[in-house]
Amino acid sequence: MRKTKIVVTIGPATDSPEVIDQLVENGMDCARLNFSHGTFESHAKIIKSVREAAQKHNRRVAILQDLGGIKMRLGTIDGQVQLNHGDRVSVVPADSSDDPKVIPFPQAEILKNLTKDNLIYISDGTICLEILSNDNGVVNCRVRNGGMISSYKGLNLPGAKIDLPVLTEADKEAIKFGVEQGVDWVAVSFVRSLEDVRYAKAYMKEVGATAPMMAKLERAEAVVNVDEILSEVDAVMVARGDLGVEIDMVDVPVIQKNIVSQANQAAKVSVIATQMLRSMVVSPTPTRAEVSDISNAVLDGCDAILLSDETAVGQFPVEALTVAARTILKAEEIYPYYQDLSEDSRTQAIASGAARLVKSLGAKPVVVTNSGASARQVSRFRPDSEIAVITHDKAMLDRIALLWGCTAVGVVPAERDSSKLVSSIVETLINAETITDQDLVTIVYGLMTGVTGTTNAIQVLDMKEYLSS
Repeated sequence: MRKTKIVVTIGPATDSPEVIDQLVENGMDCARLNFSHGTFESHAKIIKSVREAAQKHNRRVAILQDLGGIKMRLGTIDGQVQLNHGDRVSVVPADSSDDPKVIPFPQAEILKNLTKDNLIYISDGTICLEILSNDNGVVNCRVRNGGMISSYKGLNLPGAKIDLPVLTEADKEAIKFGVEQGVDWVAVSFVRSLEDVRYAKAYMKEVGATAPMMAKLERAEAVVNVDEILSEVDAVMVARGDLGVEIDMVDVPVIQKNIVSQANQAAKVSVIATQMLRSMVVSPTPTRAEVSDISNAVLDGCDAILLSDETAVGQFPVEALTVAARTILKAEEIYPYYQDLSEDSRTQAIASGAARLVKSLGAKPVVVTNSGASARQVSRFRPDSEIAVITHDKAMLDRIALLWGCTAVGVVPAERDSSKLVSSIVETLINAETITDQDLVTIVYGLMTGVTGTTNAIQVLDMKEYLSS
């Protein structure tokens, strides 16, 4: 079984039911819906197609709602404009411009904060403008790195003060839509601090959103505050595209490794995103460097990798997924299983003990969880066996699909009688053909079933003995 999961971005190249079916069949673990694009109607159709394909192929596939966030984009430009090194241009607070020397940017409140110390990057950092002066929000610039710009290109302002809430009004409406659709994860874009996380969680609670939150790390402030952010979220995404513009790109690989390590220590999901197989947008085969990139992310210990343009707009989306899956499986042949991590709580100590028992006895690990936290705790120790997850909450079944090494098996009712609970667990596992009467099983559960954070028991069962008793 492949243990590192694959998140696939659904876009124009993959939004038909036929292609989604192929993606599910070929191993997509999580479908990412980018709410920077599309309509609620189009996203609803995709969710329906994913759910139907998952049921058809008897697989669990999570739905990740990726919010647009405070992504800064240019306004409407008349055609395409070539900027050359040394040109003088002005960035102005406007929705549109037909003057090639005037670049429209609708967010006036951000422009007012820019100074000569800031640089303006456009189109994923390929174009760089040096600020000469700021005349009350009209920013006069000299082109340092030229290129072609057009309407709605992304803009980055490393080091600039951006006093905007982490959730836009569009994000808030999208979250409400996600509640209606039952999305499994919500990714909040451009998280900068613990305050951003708490703001987003408070709004999600207000509108009844129970999906776990993923913080996208794509601002320099997020890297500085990553420990605090990890303390409050369920997952983080290292969004290398914007992050590689916000900070020196040569720092990104080291930061990526550090964040994955920190996430593992905190038992939080880590996802590596952007340009994993970028050449496969137009080529049926990847570069050797791209394959190495995926392998190194896997060996670093990430829970999942994310395909973006490769599957959203690429010419070979199913092939890209297949290459990613093959690469992961090969890397996992030399994976450093059974990590020696700290044990700072009762649940972590129990999870560590369970992982050791799995290793020493050759047992199959089973986790019973209400919120998914216990499954993440066992997963963080990276046992070399598939982790079968049983839950008391049906909503958890698809969410589990994003956790390293975990497979959701089924639902059992909450039960405080341990013998009855174990009996339900064993029956569910056997009916799902997850175990046989010849297996040795290590079960992690809590006697206060249905209460999050009360995991307190490990039980090792020889199924031949148990079933004959």
